[in-house]
Amino acid sequence: MDEQKRQKIITYIHNQMAEYGISIERLAEALAEKEKNIKPILFRDAYGNVWDGEGEMPNWLRRAVYAGQSVEHFRVRVKK
Repeated sequence: MDEQKRQKIITYIHNQMAEYGISIERLAEALAEKEKNIKPILFRDAYGNVWDGEGEMPNWLRRAVYAGQSVEHFRVRVKK
C-alpha cells in the first residue's frame, strides 16, 4: 500500500472515531477484551475450517470421522 493511500485511510479512521466519540484508550480496551475472550483453535482442516473443541462437533469434522479419519489428525500442534 502506498503512503498516500495509507494516510487517507488513517484520516478516515480518525474522523470516524471523532464522529462516534471513540478514544484511542477505549479502542485499546475493546481490542484487549476481545483478545482475552478468543478461544484457541484446537482442530483445523486443509480448507481452513476450525473448531475450538467446545460444543457439538462441526459437520466438516463429523464427516471426516465418519469417513474413517481420526479426530487427532486434525488437532492443531503447538510449536514450542
